[in-house]
Amino acid sequence: MHRTAAALVTFCLASAFAGANPVDGEYSDLPQCDNHGSLLALEELGELPLFPQDELIQTVWMFTNQIACPMTDDPTIPNVLVDMRNLSGRSWQDLFYVADPETSLSNLDGEAMSYAAIGIHTPAFRIDALGMNKNLVSETFTANHVFEPGEAWQFIIQDYANSAGVPPSFGSLDFAGASAGDATSSGSIVQFVVPAPASMALLGLAAFPLARRR
Repeated sequence: MHRTAAALVTFCLASAFAGANPVDGEYSDLPQCDNHGSLLALEELGELPLFPQDELIQTVWMFTNQIACPMTDDPTIPNVLVDMRNLSGRSWQDLFYVADPETSLSNLDGEAMSYAAIGIHTPAFRIDALGMNKNLVSETFTANHVFEPGEAWQFIIQDYANSAGVPPSFGSLDFAGASAGDATSSGSIVQFVVPAPASMALLGLAAFPLARRR
């Protein structure tokens, strides 16, 4: 996606979904576990000290024998279970786990890229209990895939490994390649959304001059 077009789409989305630290990027499917279509990044949730109150989560992790996507699981590599609590005071939907470049996993649905590091794609999956990649193990409130204020979710990162030895953590701003090499983070929690029709129209207008120049 051209950066000018991406900026127009992001501006349109941000006007409808205001956030303290909006992120710019995209998600696309791979032939792995589940399909979600092409999506745009909107906001990122994370931990202290960098994230503001309205995007704040608290996490702990543990090893688990539970499996998210059986067809891709390697029984020789440990899986981890992340317990994530919503401290933001806001409800969230369509949350994805996005790995940093140093992190590998096997229950990916697709890949994500931040526009701050164009060309670096990393594994990603939607945090849910649907389809083949049933990674969302529990919701402490209503089981509706809405991350409500005060609620805790538990989800599986299958065959988790990090080449820098960083455990599952969410302390850096931005995601995918823009979060590379940060010892406070091995992945990101990102909200991805389907572009609204108005956003798609802006994207088409932005691409039109490029087509004419070709």
